[in-house]
Amino acid sequence: MPNWNKIREDFPITKDTVYFQSAAMSPIPTPVFNSIVENYRKIHQQGDIHWDEDLDKYRKLCGDIASLINTEQNNICFVQNTSTAMSLLALSIKNKIETPYNVVSTEDEFPASTIGFEHQGISMRYVQPIGSRYSIDAIFEKTDDQTVAVLTSYIQYSTGFRQDLQALGKALHDKGLLFIVNATQAFPLYPLDIESMHIDALTCSLHKWGLTGHIGSLFFTSLDFRKRFPVPWIGWLSVDAGEDVIHTAKNAPFRIHDSARRYEFGTQNLQTILAFQEALDYLKTIGFENIRKRILDLTDHLILGLKKLGVKIVSPTDKPEERSPIVSFSLGDKNEDCVKKLSEESIMVSLRAGYIRVAVNIFNNFEDTDKLLSILRSMTFD
Repeated sequence: MPNWNKIREDFPITKDTVYFQSAAMSPIPTPVFNSIVENYRKIHQQGDIHWDEDLDKYRKLCGDIASLINTEQNNICFVQNTSTAMSLLALSIKNKIETPYNVVSTEDEFPASTIGFEHQGISMRYVQPIGSRYSIDAIFEKTDDQTVAVLTSYIQYSTGFRQDLQALGKALHDKGLLFIVNATQAFPLYPLDIESMHIDALTCSLHKWGLTGHIGSLFFTSLDFRKRFPVPWIGWLSVDAGEDVIHTAKNAPFRIHDSARRYEFGTQNLQTILAFQEALDYLKTIGFENIRKRILDLTDHLILGLKKLGVKIVSPTDKPEERSPIVSFSLGDKNEDCVKKLSEESIMVSLRAGYIRVAVNIFNNFEDTDKLLSILRSMTFD
């Protein structure tokens, strides 16, 4: 059993702040922070002489991630952020399909998922939630014979609803529709199986639950997707120059990487990306099942307290398979005042889609939730 008190010590923010904003950005634990500092120390003291070595470590990291989500290393890369990934996907699809088509998504999507598609003039159809849920039937009601893809988040950022990717992916695969997933609010804490979920493309910004800060976004594309939808723009690292490494010839033929490396347009900040290896190892040591159980226990405690106070809970809570670290609730017209009051007491929550969003993490404890509930009690009964 993990020593949660010891883990809490790895997050200095807990000394004077109750932090429930991991769905915005998680603080960095000390071992990961030390890794980032060490990576930058190498540049400070030795310049770029370790670039080739760091690139090898980056490839290994992509391989470790690939093993974790059941795919091949060649399908994994990093891009700047989810907006970049989704814009790449949107333009790739637009450049290849000439007949009228549409993409189905959900009303609660964070704009990083959808704005790139809308900008390309792609017809978007949005499913409306029922009780903050999106059923597979409701999603398919929005599809027609011109639908090419369904785009959804694994976990919805404003409500914490966790989609059944296994069932949805199989249904889409049977219908021959592309499946595009934003896993930002889920990975690496919740299971991803690319093959069994029939995911064609996936993006995941890692500053939420990756414990590494703004390092960019994990980007997965299947081989079939890359063959069907060529990359819309490239850079020098996208080119397979063989032993030459760099394609310097001008007005000469060149070949783009078949792998996801085609999306690695140029140099990246490997110093922070490589720290995700430390974060991944840190989380693996704790154990993802242990982490999910801890999150469920903490959110159970919070939900029970909210119910006792008669607070309206927005997030789906009755089915464990739909739960996540996010619990959103509403005090009606007091929501903004509540967030402000909590902040004054060094209890950090977020206001999202008009709701109060609490996101628990491995460094939180039951005392944190009790402090939050105490403030809510004073606001609901004053």
